[in-house]
Amino acid sequence: MLVGLQGSGKTTTTGKLANLLRKQGKNPLLVACDVYRPAAIKQLQVVGKQLNIPVFANENSKDVVHIAKQAMSTAISKLNDVIILDTAGRLHIDEALMEELKNLKVHVKPHEILLVVDSMTGQDAVNVAEKFNEAVRNRWSSINQTRW
Repeated sequence: MLVGLQGSGKTTTTGKLANLLRKQGKNPLLVACDVYRPAAIKQLQVVGKQLNIPVFANENSKDVVHIAKQAMSTAISKLNDVIILDTAGRLHIDEALMEELKNLKVHVKPHEILLVVDSMTGQDAVNVAEKFNEAVRNRWSSINQTRW
């Protein structure tokens, strides 16, 4: 699951990560979990098409947990062994964003959560990382102990 603020490069990083994993013999599936930003789904579909990597999207749903679970079922049927969730970002850290990420983590149980931060963020990257870690990790830790 890729997380971060809006404009940090999550969608591009999603494609690059999928391409790297494919070169390592994996069969990735990209999942469009940014249901807020106009054209976010289309952007991920364009990235997937350019790399010849499948993209799962449900443009009729705003429930990212439901979308992620649908993608997991699709990945099983299509023999995808890696699922990469491209989540929504915001202009700043807000409670709605964090709650959505917490719900994804609890219900989908991603193996890894990668924070994508733009290099222009500068010193504030530390604050952003701490906020994401605090919000997402705390909810998960109370349900299931895991490494962060």
